[in-house]
Amino acid sequence: MMKKIKTSEPQKHQPLKALIAQLVQAYAPLQIYQFSKLTKKEHAKSVFSTAEMQKQRTYYLLMLTETAGIKESQVQDFVASANVNAKVIIQVRARAVLLKQLNQRNAYLATITNLGKRWYSAPGQEENPALLKPNPKKLLGKNIVHWRKRSEMATAFFIAAAQAIKMRQKQTCLFLLNEAAKQACLGLIYVFMGDEPEQYNLQCLLNLCACFSKLPEQCFLGTPQRRLLFEIMVKYASQLGCGEDFDLQGKSIDQFRDLVDEFLKVVEVLCKERLAVLQKGIL
Repeated sequence: MMKKIKTSEPQKHQPLKALIAQLVQAYAPLQIYQFSKLTKKEHAKSVFSTAEMQKQRTYYLLMLTETAGIKESQVQDFVASANVNAKVIIQVRARAVLLKQLNQRNAYLATITNLGKRWYSAPGQEENPALLKPNPKKLLGKNIVHWRKRSEMATAFFIAAAQAIKMRQKQTCLFLLNEAAKQACLGLIYVFMGDEPEQYNLQCLLNLCACFSKLPEQCFLGTPQRRLLFEIMVKYASQLGCGEDFDLQGKSIDQFRDLVDEFLKVVEVLCKERLAVLQKGIL
């Protein structure tokens, strides 16, 4: 089930306000919206300190800019380097994209601009026009088509990875498994959010998935063993053909295949559940 977007909150996170100010100085955005906030509470107990509850916050932001020249990956790197006591996932869109969607009815932009929490608006900036969501039947159809395309691509990469195992091309196999996981993530994000992310980095895609389900991230990062497999896969997938030393750290290539196979099944279940919800909405 998709998380509800919080549109009001009496206490604003001060470090995030400082980050918003830095973003304004660096990129002169038109608006900045928050479309989700996750809070994870952990009970910290140590022999060196008294027991206390620790909170880890993750904020999801959309930044609207005047032009399309600002790269989302660049802004995400800027955010990651900022001194903020929270995790921040940011997406960037040009306002021209938003205005273009007035007639096309983009579910992603309509949901955020109509229901999200606006942290910043440039002085003298006009209010964004209210965007309409797509017709529910058309929305369902678009989601089904997009999911099928991404699912087929994920399956093709996974089958190719199995062939690479037979040919003992382990690094090629990791690259193909990584691509299979990315395609599945992209399909999942579209089904839940109606968005096609600009960033194709698998970790970034998993971060984005976490705003509507914890399962994708848990599948890859839920235990130290899974996290190690994920980190090895991502590392060598990005180094394919670079001649880097290849070391699976004692892991079998089958462990990577099985992990991605499990991930693809989790994503398929989530997508089917979401599509079933959308189907009920038009009955």
